[in-house]
Amino acid sequence: MQRKSLWLGFVFAAMTALALSTGGYCAESQVRKDFTTALEQNDPVKAASVIDANKDKVPGEIKALLDEAAAPGLSKEEADGKYYLAELMAKHYKDATGDIEPLKTVKMKTFDSKLSPAVRSTAVNGLHVVECPEPAGEMKNFFKPDNIIIKKGETVRWVNNDKEGHIFASMPFIGMGGIFSPKVEHGQSWEFKFEKPGEYFYICFIHQRMMGKVTVEE
Repeated sequence: MQRKSLWLGFVFAAMTALALSTGGYCAESQVRKDFTTALEQNDPVKAASVIDANKDKVPGEIKALLDEAAAPGLSKEEADGKYYLAELMAKHYKDATGDIEPLKTVKMKTFDSKLSPAVRSTAVNGLHVVECPEPAGEMKNFFKPDNIIIKKGETVRWVNNDKEGHIFASMPFIGMGGIFSPKVEHGQSWEFKFEKPGEYFYICFIHQRMMGKVTVEE
């Protein structure tokens, strides 16, 4: 029952997004047509069989969806539709082949799409500072800046100026692990020294749409 509910949730999200993104794609491949037809029919067995029968083509289909989602001029709704469909295809592909790399790529690209462009951070008194600002109108529960580049061995300090507490941790499935803060209350801060190069994707466990990234260079 739980598995069926999970599938229905994916289908609802995907079909809603696809309906919004219809205008963003003109030359739909047969694999994509067959897969989306299975989603429309709420038929997970058929969707899985489409992926299984086209295993050699699916990674290219996923890459095409990600490229389309990142194309200039696409609306957020259209882009989200592409990302949803790419994730569903990648999940079925992982189940069929055991290969998790396409799914990791989709999740990384989707995460990146929700962030500001990366900025090269400047250390102040030896620290890079990321703020959790007070809400401003509709803007609340976010990191500022949310996407920074630093050097190996440098330290980031998160400062909570928000009235709500936050707990943030990295997501090792799609990047480097290591970030795991206690609950950082209003007026408090927390620091982490980045000893290993790589991409650190992180979220607030309390407010999961609160997303950030630290890229550590040698």
